[in-house]
Amino acid sequence: MMIEMIRNSTKKLKNQFYGSFRTKLMLFFILVALIPLLLFGYLSYQKSSTIVNRQFNEYENFAVSQLEKQLENTINQMFVVSNDIHQYLSDPTLIVIKEEIPRTYEGFIEKKNFERFLEAHKTFNTKGIYLITESGYYYGGNHLNSQKLFKMPFWKDASKIKQGERWIGFYQADHYDSSKAPEPMIGLVLPIQSQYGILKGSKLLIETNAEELYSYIKYLERDVHAVVTIKNEKGKAIYRTKAQRKSLSSDVVRVKNIDAYGWKVEIRVPEKLFYQSSEVIFNYTLLGIFFLIILAILLAIGFSAPLAKRIRKLRESMELVSVGELQTQIPVKEHDEIGKLTTSFNQMVQQIKELIDEISETERLKRKAELRAFHYQINPHLLFNTLNSIQWKARLSNAKEVQQMIYHLTEVLHENLNFSDELIPLKKELATIGHYLKVQEIRYGHMFDYQEKVNPACLDYLIPRLSLQPLFENIFFHAFEDGRGKIELIIEDYSDFLELFLSDNGKGMSEQTAQNLLKEHLPNDKARGIGVFNVDQRLKLHFGNEFGLIVESTPGNGTTIKIRWPKRRMTNDQSHSG
Repeated sequence: MMIEMIRNSTKKLKNQFYGSFRTKLMLFFILVALIPLLLFGYLSYQKSSTIVNRQFNEYENFAVSQLEKQLENTINQMFVVSNDIHQYLSDPTLIVIKEEIPRTYEGFIEKKNFERFLEAHKTFNTKGIYLITESGYYYGGNHLNSQKLFKMPFWKDASKIKQGERWIGFYQADHYDSSKAPEPMIGLVLPIQSQYGILKGSKLLIETNAEELYSYIKYLERDVHAVVTIKNEKGKAIYRTKAQRKSLSSDVVRVKNIDAYGWKVEIRVPEKLFYQSSEVIFNYTLLGIFFLIILAILLAIGFSAPLAKRIRKLRESMELVSVGELQTQIPVKEHDEIGKLTTSFNQMVQQIKELIDEISETERLKRKAELRAFHYQINPHLLFNTLNSIQWKARLSNAKEVQQMIYHLTEVLHENLNFSDELIPLKKELATIGHYLKVQEIRYGHMFDYQEKVNPACLDYLIPRLSLQPLFENIFFHAFEDGRGKIELIIEDYSDFLELFLSDNGKGMSEQTAQNLLKEHLPNDKARGIGVFNVDQRLKLHFGNEFGLIVESTPGNGTTIKIRWPKRRMTNDQSHSG
């Protein structure tokens, strides 16, 4: 009986699952939501914890490296100063102090000169440089309180060092005659190797302000929760963080060695504090995943029914489109994924309709373009035949100037109406300019001079067709009055490019007008320079934006147009294409 009930329940659940689209959609929605949430949560935790740990590590490394650099610079500076002073004091020929406490004017001058020598070795962060004799008298200024100094713990340790040794360490300086609070210092004590006079048994004390060093140390101790230990070359700790905890083997330890002096900087961070950020991210990630799962379940239950209805509507519309109903459109009320899918479906149907209309329009335009191309092939022949007839009539009438003008005009038009090659050799472009100038010469007479300086080796390099004629037209239409003036064309040959200079001595133009020549004009704009702009754009189109035109002009002093383009020669395919 029990087995039969279980079978019936299982069968009922199976029929409910396979028979209800809403149930399948709801379960699928929950499943699809859970998998990305879990995966996203895991990846988010891994990625964020890695980034946080890396940033924490980078901050720590930055502070350690800055501490190491500052410490090394400070020690190196103190060692250099101490060696220089010690070398000076160890030379008996240089000793100028004869009496410890000056009692004569000469002794006073000797003391002042020696203290100036010590003062000259100070840097911006040096607190003081003092020479302290065995009797307790010192040189180096009047700010030091020797009685307090001799009671300082660091001085008691430093007094025990032997000849040839140095003492260096950190301490709070409270031995100055001032009302300020004790200052953090790093001090160096060096016995003077001299057996002469007052220098016998004396010691050199160099003190450097350690506030910047302490700032890096305090950053590590406060923000990174690190225990900082600095040991000298003998392994003795000259600085150690006052920590309340013991060092553990699980601590994250970083050791930096200052090889030049044998010092070692140890940074010890508790493992729990080092990975504290990762644990916080992990806990918040789990909490976020839990709430997102609850939200996904509620949304799946609440929206499964309307979702199924909208999908059915979308499927029915697809069937209508499949049978040719291209006017089908589905109203979009929601802007969720299904709404976007519906919008995309509507756009797709509209695009299909527009594509069909576009194909029809394209076929119509194609036929029209073929017909227009046929007319373009006929019209140049008609024009050239007419010009040849006029030229023949002029020859019969003995009108030589008209005959020559028509001949040169025909050559210019021949190049203007030739669309076979966009890039042509420079010599061909210059030949067209020659014909154009002949037309202008017949038109104005011998009113202008033209000079052309071109290296023959440049004539075979390619240039866009009709690059120069618009520039010459600009000269005759705007720069000259009645064709009177001088024109000079120079081409300079460089290793990778050519540079053309086209100059005239016409009336010139303002800087703003020159700049406007290279700006785009409206189709109905009658301003000068439209041809100049087109030449510049074609050069950039063929060779890149780094090439093109530069216009330089001043009113009353003429105009110079510079053209710069790369060297290119005609290939076999180009040579046979025309």
